[in-house]
Amino acid sequence: MAIQNATNVVIQVSTDGTEVNLQTLAHCTSASLSLTRDLRDSTTKSSAAWSESLAGLKSWELSGDGFVELVDSITAYDPYDTASGTLMGYKKLYDLWAAGTEVYVKFGKDGAGNHYEGKGFISSLSADGGVEENATYSISITGSGTLSVGN
Repeated sequence: MAIQNATNVVIQVSTDGTEVNLQTLAHCTSASLSLTRDLRDSTTKSSAAWSESLAGLKSWELSGDGFVELVDSITAYDPYDTASGTLMGYKKLYDLWAAGTEVYVKFGKDGAGNHYEGKGFISSLSADGGVEENATYSISITGSGTLSVGN
C-alpha cells in the first residue's frame, strides 16, 4: 500500500485563472480539501416513518494554513515549480481576495501524482500575529463549478 506523505500535498493558486502561472502557497503548514453533497428530502407517507433522501448539489472547498510572508511572492525552493521557484505570499492572496478574482487551484502532489483542480474564489483570508509567536495565515477557497481529478 502506498501512503501519501502529507509534506507533498500542497495548494497551488494561479493569478490569471489558468494552469499556466500556478504558484505554491508560501510556507504552507497544512492543506485540506473538503467535499460536500447536499441531500434532498424524498420522504413520503410510504417511507414507513423513515427519512429518505436523494443526492443533490455538490460543492468543494480548499483550506490551508501557513506562516505569513507579507509580499507578493518569494523566490525559494519549490519542488513543484522547478522553473522559477516562486512561492505566493500573503499580499498576493490579499490582492486576489480584495479584487474578487476567480482563481485556478490545484490540490495534491503536482506532476508525478494525482491532484484535484478547479476554479474558485478566496472566500476567507486571515492572519494572526501573537506576542513572540510566528505570524500565521489561514485561507479558504470555495469552488465554483467542477472539481476535476488530474494526474
